[in-house]
Amino acid sequence: MKKKIISIFVGMLLFVTVFSVTGAVNIEKDNNLSLIPKPANTPLWEDNFDNYSLGPLHGQGGWEAWDNNPATTGYVTDNQSRSPDNSAEIAWYGGVSADIVQQFTGVSSGNWTLTTWLYVPSDMVGNSDFLLLNTYSHGGAKSWSLQVEINAAKIADLDNADDWLPTITDDWTELRWEVDFEADIQTVYYDNVELLSKSWVDGASGGGAKNLACIDLYADLATSSEVYWDDFTLEGEVGDDPVLFCEGDLHFGNVSAGATLEDSFIVKNVGGGLLDWKITKSPSWGEWEFDPESGDDLPPEDPVTVQVTVVAPDTKDDWESTITITNMENPDNTCLIDVSMTTPTPVSQPFLFLQFLERLIQRFPVLELIFSHLLG
Repeated sequence: MKKKIISIFVGMLLFVTVFSVTGAVNIEKDNNLSLIPKPANTPLWEDNFDNYSLGPLHGQGGWEAWDNNPATTGYVTDNQSRSPDNSAEIAWYGGVSADIVQQFTGVSSGNWTLTTWLYVPSDMVGNSDFLLLNTYSHGGAKSWSLQVEINAAKIADLDNADDWLPTITDDWTELRWEVDFEADIQTVYYDNVELLSKSWVDGASGGGAKNLACIDLYADLATSSEVYWDDFTLEGEVGDDPVLFCEGDLHFGNVSAGATLEDSFIVKNVGGGLLDWKITKSPSWGEWEFDPESGDDLPPEDPVTVQVTVVAPDTKDDWESTITITNMENPDNTCLIDVSMTTPTPVSQPFLFLQFLERLIQRFPVLELIFSHLLG
């Protein structure tokens, strides 16, 4: 039967015209570009998780799992929320600790305030940590300037056991961090009561830097059950120098090899003065175009949307890389846009036609006699 079908197929190729069928590519996007130009007196960053999809937090709104390892993601949930409808859930999941960060650029001078709200269930077990790092890089140097440990009984400074307050359970409670980088003093308040006050630089593990690199939400024990975070706000002063800041990631999901895809990310100046920026590195796979690929004299609070067009590679693989954007007046000030896609093995049109023909003959056996007669 198989040989007959192949013979029939070869014969029919003499009578058919080669054609191609172009289908729509279903691109799974995880684009978190909801940034809107804001007046200078509003927060640098806000997040309430309400516009995110329920499920893994990694890859949404700039949140990424520790060292960009998706296995340690926290989760977006609607089990609890202070502002409808979602919050971030942090726990130990199936033998893996949630450990997820939000990175910042340009928070390195003046006075800043970070506010968030915490919900601790009265039946919580284990510990959960709220951590602020002055240095953070994937697989590289890291340094903690603040380590606050939370459980159902108390909230405490991990570096000084004498600084603690009783935990308020089964309700949303404000946790607020204030820092004066010039005076090198940070103060943390829990429910508007001072929890601790100490140096930001000297209190750091692994060497301090006058800089807020990231927030880290971490479930630190194998028994740690859920706690919830909501309504983050970071606001403060910026210096006189331009500071590059980027928002977005490019996760295309499963795409056809050779497909043309489009997406975007945002570049902004969160400092003072005017920013000159440029895309200095793009992935080595695929064919990439950026519009614009650089800019001069970008003022604060005037974001630029960079339109991205990429032709996916022709070969099968799971592709991951980054796009690097650089402050041309300060090469140490860069930001990275994470990129990923998967290209499955393409199926040839002749193979698809052969499958169709085989199914057709199985349904209408008389066709085999007709084709055999035509081919002699």
